[in-house]
Amino acid sequence: MSAALTGEIVERSDASMAELLTIASDLVEWVGGRATYVAIGSNSVGVHVRTQADAELLARLLSLGSVTDYPPDAGSHGFTVWASEWGPGLRISVYCAADLVRPVRAFPPAEPWFDLDDDGAEAA
Repeated sequence: MSAALTGEIVERSDASMAELLTIASDLVEWVGGRATYVAIGSNSVGVHVRTQADAELLARLLSLGSVTDYPPDAGSHGFTVWASEWGPGLRISVYCAADLVRPVRAFPPAEPWFDLDDDGAEAA
């Protein structure tokens, strides 16, 4: 896993293109290369995947807590976007336009099951 995804750039709003490319590469690797394409912009990475399973895998691994579903209508195919803000500027989104089983799920960050005191030690 790249240093970028482990948290080094989440505190900054000025990710370099090299860092964004590394993140995109990692995300594509996590789904075994089954991405249709990747979009990289100023402090954003969007990965378009082929299957709902791959989209939900990335959403779960990245704790993407926001999901927006665009159901199909008479003139267009439906698609779903999982997204979350990381730090002050970095946004990662996962897109999937496959036939999805609805409703789709969001994966917000999990709360720790244990309590920590103010010093970071586990409370009794």
